[in-house]
Amino acid sequence: MTPDAKAAEFELARPQLVGVAYRLLGSVSEAEDAVQDTAVRWLALDPPMPEQPVAWMTTVCTNRCLDILRSSHRKKTDYIGPWLPESIATSDTADAAQSVEMASSLSTAFLLMLERLTARERAAYLLHDIFDMPFDQIAESLNLTSANCRQLAARARRMITRENARFVPDRARQTELLQGFSRALETGSADHLVHILSKDVDLRADSGGKATAIRHVLEGFNAVAGFVTRVLGQAWSDSTLSMRHANGQQVLLVRRAQEAVALVAFGYGPDGSVQSIFIHRNPEKLRVFEEHHASFRPAGGLVIN
Repeated sequence: MTPDAKAAEFELARPQLVGVAYRLLGSVSEAEDAVQDTAVRWLALDPPMPEQPVAWMTTVCTNRCLDILRSSHRKKTDYIGPWLPESIATSDTADAAQSVEMASSLSTAFLLMLERLTARERAAYLLHDIFDMPFDQIAESLNLTSANCRQLAARARRMITRENARFVPDRARQTELLQGFSRALETGSADHLVHILSKDVDLRADSGGKATAIRHVLEGFNAVAGFVTRVLGQAWSDSTLSMRHANGQQVLLVRRAQEAVALVAFGYGPDGSVQSIFIHRNPEKLRVFEEHHASFRPAGGLVIN
């Protein structure tokens, strides 16, 4: 295989590699590093070439991600306040059904749920259930038996199903909920939240100690509604609120003097109410919404712009 042919083969595999890496790591920069490391190994590979190049590259990328996960565990443990996976700006051009399907495996709620799994459970589930890789190939990637990989994926699937982690309402409902949330911020009235938030809603904000944000998780309607109307409503009174598209779903971008100061995303209950509120305040995780990066492309046709 010529160098040009190998480069072309890698570009064909790139969407899947990036999709796997981002979902495993919850970080754009770390995912890009893992994909780049995979490219280096692929382009330097001597004959004979693997019969299934995409599977080979996916295995290399997955193992690189697992190495990164092991090394980054301490960083998350020492993180100041709640940690949330980094949001990615995505295109809103997919049809409604495809948008909801992709959001179900890109949403903040889903990625945060993956953090509760072991690294191998996470990998086995993602490779099989999201990327349709057969268990014999997953076994090679994880250096396990096919039976072990089936068990890992099954355990992950049970937890994800029990927590309704992949539920995302249609786009119209997402917009309705964000509009109600915005009106509560603007008016300071919790009346706008009564039919939006679930009774056991929770709220967490990721600042990493780099911006002002609540450092513990709020739980329950009264605590969350009071914080939204009294604290956030006042803090963002001089800001511009606009709807954007991130992680395959509608989100609320808060800007002040053209600077992104917060991103609000929801996790949803099966009844279509807001189960969780995720507020990104760490400026390092908001840069993509200021600089309009267009290079990161998760699998499934969603383009970050």
